Amino acid sequence: MNGKLVRAAITAAVIAAFVAAVALVGGGAAPPADAADPSALNPQARAVSPEGFGHFRGNVRHIPRGNLVRSEGRPEPKSPNDVLPGKTSPDTALQTAPAVVTASTSPSSFVGLDQANWGAGWPPDPNGDVGPNNYVQTVNTSIGIWGKDGTREANFTFDSLFSQAATGTPCDNSNQGDPVTVYDPFGDRWIVTDFAWADAQFGTGPFYQCMAVSKTSDPVAGGWYFYAWKTETGANLPDYPKLGVWPDGIYMSANVFASTGAQSFQNVQVWAFNREQMEAGNPNAQGVTFAVAKTVGGVSVFSLLPSNARAVTGAPPAGSPNYFSSIYGSYAIRTWKFHVDWTTPSNSTFTGPTNTAISTFNVGPSNVPERDGNALDTLTYRVMMQNQYTNIGGRESLWLTHTIGNGATANVAQVRWYELPVTGGAVGAVRQQSTWAPDALNRFMPSLAVDKKGDMAIGYSVSDASMYPAIRYSGRLAGDPVNQLTQAEQTLVQGLGFQCCTFSDGSTNNRWGDYSAMSIDPDGCTFWYTGEYYDAHPTTKAEDNWQTRIGSFQLPGCSTVQAAPAVSGFTPTSGSPGTSVTVSGSGFTGASSVKFNGTAATFTVNSDAQLTATVPTGATSGTIAVTTAAGTGTSSGSFTVTAAAAAPTISSISPTSGPVGAVVAISGSNLTGATSVRFGGGVSASFTVASASRINATVPSGARSGTLTVTTPSGSATSSQSFRVSKH
Repeated sequence: MNGKLVRAAITAAVIAAFVAAVALVGGGAAPPADAADPSALNPQARAVSPEGFGHFRGNVRHIPRGNLVRSEGRPEPKSPNDVLPGKTSPDTALQTAPAVVTASTSPSSFVGLDQANWGAGWPPDPNGDVGPNNYVQTVNTSIGIWGKDGTREANFTFDSLFSQAATGTPCDNSNQGDPVTVYDPFGDRWIVTDFAWADAQFGTGPFYQCMAVSKTSDPVAGGWYFYAWKTETGANLPDYPKLGVWPDGIYMSANVFASTGAQSFQNVQVWAFNREQMEAGNPNAQGVTFAVAKTVGGVSVFSLLPSNARAVTGAPPAGSPNYFSSIYGSYAIRTWKFHVDWTTPSNSTFTGPTNTAISTFNVGPSNVPERDGNALDTLTYRVMMQNQYTNIGGRESLWLTHTIGNGATANVAQVRWYELPVTGGAVGAVRQQSTWAPDALNRFMPSLAVDKKGDMAIGYSVSDASMYPAIRYSGRLAGDPVNQLTQAEQTLVQGLGFQCCTFSDGSTNNRWGDYSAMSIDPDGCTFWYTGEYYDAHPTTKAEDNWQTRIGSFQLPGCSTVQAAPAVSGFTPTSGSPGTSVTVSGSGFTGASSVKFNGTAATFTVNSDAQLTATVPTGATSGTIAVTTAAGTGTSSGSFTVTAAAAAPTISSISPTSGPVGAVVAISGSNLTGATSVRFGGGVSASFTVASASRINATVPSGARSGTLTVTTPSGSATSSQSFRVSKH
C-alpha cells in the first residue's frame, strides 16, 4: 500500500479478540450455515471500457529511470472485524512428521530490486512471474526485468513506463503501488499492473487500475500497450488488487474501502478484462465488473483471489468459469464462479459461494519477532497470491495458502495450505490440507505453485528473535502421502540484517512483504520464488534498505526434456478462414508455429495436450502441423478449408435516436453469428440476432451519439447513419 493512504492497521485489540475466539472444537468441523443474504443473490454485471489507452514501440532499456516517490510506511491493508467462531483448540491439520527428504535441486538465486535504489516505502510488495526467457519483478513502485541467468536487462518506475504514451489519466504520472506481475502462457504476453490516483483526489476519487500489456513475448524490446481502467468514480479505494490469468480473460479482485472518514470496508469488487483484445492492442477492450455483497450468511466477503491457470499444468475446459476463493470469518473455503460472456457482457454471472469445510485453525500473530530489529507483520489470515489452478490427468484443483498461528501464549506464525477439487465445475471436499511447522520458528507470507507432474512447492519468510529473517521453501511430490510436505526445508537466502526504526509520525516500521510470489516456469519443472530480506544492520531509517531475492529450483523427478509434438486430432474438421480449430495431441508446450497445409496460423497453447488455432486467410485443404523446438508433428487427417462467409453490411438503423435502454433495429446482410454490437464511443451493447438481415440491440449505458458497428467472425460493418443518444 502507498504511504499516502491514511488508513489504520488492524489494531492489537482486534487481533487479541481473534486469537481469543478462534477455533471450533475438533478438526474439519463444518462452518456456520451460510445461506445467501438477499443482497448476495444475482449481482448485476456492468460492462466497462478503458478510460485511457496508449502504446509504446521502443526498447524499455531506453526509458529514463524515473523519479521515485519517496514515502514511509504503507499502512497495513485493513480488514473487516469478523471473529472466527469457537474457542482455541489444537490444529488437527498440523503435520506431525517432519520432512526429511532433501532431494530438490540446490536453489540458485540473484538479487532483485531494493529500497535504496527502487523502493518507495515499506513494505516492498515483492512479486514476479516467469516466462520462456525472462523473469519480471515488481515492487512499490518499480519494475525489473532479468534474463533467467540473473542478468538485469532493465529497471524503471511505473510512472516512467506509463509516461512513454499518455493515457490522459493518473496512470501516466501518479502510480501509487500494490503492484502485480503475471505472465500469460496462453497468449505469451506479460501484464504488469498497479493502482493510481491524482494525489489531491485521494479523498474524492476517481481511482484507476493501470495495466501495461506487452505487445510480444519480449518484455524488453517488444513494446507495450497501456490501459487505464477507472475502477471507482467516487471516494472508495479498490485496495490490495490481485490478478489471475484465464483463457478467456484477466481476472481481478480488490477490497473496497472508503477513502474518507474511518475508511471502513465497503465490499469486494471483481473484474474480468478481455485478455485477447488487450493483447491485440484494442483501445476499446472489454471489461465486466461485479460489486459483490458485503456479507453472505452474516460473514464478510473479503479478500477473494481469482484463479490463475498455467498451460503446463493444464488449461481449464472450454467455457469454465474463473474460480474466486476466500478464507475469512469462518472455517471454510468460500468459492465463487465468474462466467464472462464477451458476446453479451450483461449476461455474465458471478455466483456463489460454495462453502467447503476446512480444519479449524488459530489466527496467527499480528507481528513476529526478528533478531535485533522491529517486529514484522504477517497479514494473518487472508489467503495469499496466487490461487493456483491445475488440471492434471483430468483432475482440476485450486491450491491456496495463508498464515495461521499455533494458538499458544507466544503465538507462533505457521503456514497452512490446501488442495480444493473443482473438477467439471463441481467444488468438492478438500482433498488435502496441512499446517507446516517443523519447529518453533515463525513462518509467514507464503506463496505456492505446482509443476506439470503435480508436485507442489511453497515459499515463505522465516523469522524469530534468535535469527535474522530468511527466505525458505519446502514442497511435496504428487505421489507422496496426502497432507504432507515431504521435501526438507531449503534456504533460498539467509538474511544477515534486520528492519529498524520508526517513521516520522512515531509509528514503528513493522511493515513486511504484504505478499510474495511462487510461480512455475513454462518448462513445467522449474519453480521461481521472490520475497524480502535484509543484509544490513541499520541505525536510521535512511539506512533501512530492504532487499528482495529471486530464486529458482526444481523438485526431484521432473524432466524438462521435451518430446517432439504429435497431433492426434482436431475439431471441427472443416471451416472457412477465421474458424477456430481445437487441435489435440501432445508436446505442444512452447509451440512456435501452427500451419494449415503450409500456411501459418495464429494460435494459443491451452496445455501440453491442446491448442487453439485460427484458420488463416489463404489456407488450403490439407494437414495441420505443429512445430516446437523439439520438432514438428503433423496430423494424419486433412482439414477441409471452405469458402469464407461474406462480411456483414448495415443498410439502415431504426430509430435513429433514443435513450439508454431503447431497442434499435439494425438491418443489413450476413448478420448471423454476430459477436458484438457497439454504439458510439465503442460501448458494447446487448443484442439478439433476429435473422441474417436483422439485429435488435439495446442502447447501453455510457453510449455516446455516433455510428453503430456490428462484428461477425467474417468482419465488421459500420452504419452510415448516426444514432443520437437522447436523455428521454
